[in-house]
Amino acid sequence: MRRPALPSAPDGQPRCRSRARLSGPEPAGTPVPVPSLRDVGPVPPELRDDERPSRRPGRDEAAGRRRRLGPLVRRGVPVVIGLAALAGLAVVVRPGSLAGALSRFDPVVAPFVVLLAATWFVLQGVRWHVLLRVEGSRLPLADSVLLSIAGQTITALLPLGDLTRAALVSDAAGMEFGTAAAAVTVQELTFTLYLLLLATPGMVAARLGIGVVAAVVAGVAAVLAVLTVPPLFRVVRRAALVLRLPSRLLAQGDALQRATARLLRRPDTAAWSALDLLRAVVGATVLWLILLGLGQGAIGWWRAAFVLAVAYVSGAVSFLPGGTGANDASLVGLLILLGVDPGTAGAAALLQRVVFTGLATGLGVSAYLVARRRFRLRRLLPQPAR
Repeated sequence: MRRPALPSAPDGQPRCRSRARLSGPEPAGTPVPVPSLRDVGPVPPELRDDERPSRRPGRDEAAGRRRRLGPLVRRGVPVVIGLAALAGLAVVVRPGSLAGALSRFDPVVAPFVVLLAATWFVLQGVRWHVLLRVEGSRLPLADSVLLSIAGQTITALLPLGDLTRAALVSDAAGMEFGTAAAAVTVQELTFTLYLLLLATPGMVAARLGIGVVAAVVAGVAAVLAVLTVPPLFRVVRRAALVLRLPSRLLAQGDALQRATARLLRRPDTAAWSALDLLRAVVGATVLWLILLGLGQGAIGWWRAAFVLAVAYVSGAVSFLPGGTGANDASLVGLLILLGVDPGTAGAAALLQRVVFTGLATGLGVSAYLVARRRFRLRRLLPQPAR
C-alpha cells in the first residue's frame, strides 16, 4: 500500500526532514542549512570561557595583590625618599649642633610664624577662587578656600599633589578637571615668577644663583609659550603621541592647554595676580622670621627671599612630595654659603618644614572632613589616567 505524500511547507520543502529522507536523497548541490543561535538556544554556563573557574587561582590572587599594591608603592616611594633625605640632612649638619640651634629659638616669634603661614594658605585659596570664577565656577569664596585648604592634605604627601585641589572642585562643583587644573597651573606659574622677582635683589647682593634663577625663568617662559602659542603646543602634542601616552592623559592635557591659554589672555588674570605677589612676600617673611628667631637677623629680608625662591624651585622640579628633601637641602646649602653655621641652617630648614607641612596636614585634614560632609565628596586623590 502506498504511503501518502508528506504535506509541504509554503516554500515547497517537506515539514519533517527525517521523513523527507525516506523519499530519496536530495539533489546534488542543495545547500545544507546552518543552524543559527536562535535554533541552538543559549550556551550553557559551563561552556562559557569567561565563566569557567580559573585553573590558576594562586597566580590570579597574586596578580590581584600586585595590582592593588602597585599604586600604594608608587605613592609611598617618594614619601620614603623625602623622609630619608631629611634624615640624611640631619646627620650631615650634626644632630648636636642642630639641637643646640633649636634650643636657642625665640618662642616669641613662633605665633607670628604660624599666623603668617596660615595666611599663606588662605591667600592661595582666594587667588584660586578668582581664577575659578573666571572659568565659570559658582562656588562662594568660603567654599573655594575650604577646598583649596583641603587639597593641602595630599599636596604635602604626594608628588603633583596640588592637582588634588582640581579633583576636589571638579567633584564638588561639577567643573571639568582640566579647567580646574588650568587654574592651579596659572596660579603656580605666576607665583613662581613673582617669587623669582623678589629673589633678584638678594641674588645680586649675594652674587649667587644667577645661573639657577636665569634657567628657572627661561623654563617658566618656555612653559608659558607652550601653553599659549598653538604651534608650539602642537609640536609637544605630536611628541606625546610618539611616546604613546594614555589617551585620557592626552585629553586632559588638551583641556588644560585650552583653559590655561584662555586664562592667561584675560586682563583680570594679570590684575588679580597681585595676590600671588602678596603670597610670595608672606612666604619670604616666614623664613626671615624663623632666621630672626634663631639669631640670624643679619641675613636680611631680601636674602631670605632669595633663599626661599631657589629652595622652592628646587623642591618643585624634584617631583618629591612637598619638595621634601630637595627644598630643605637647597635651603641649608644656600644659608651656609651666606655665612650661617650648618646647625642653624639645618634648624631653619627643619622649622620651615614643620610649619608649612604641619599646617598643611592639620588644616588640610580638618578642611577635608568638613568639605566631605558638605559636598559629599567621593574621592580625595585624582583619578589616574588610562
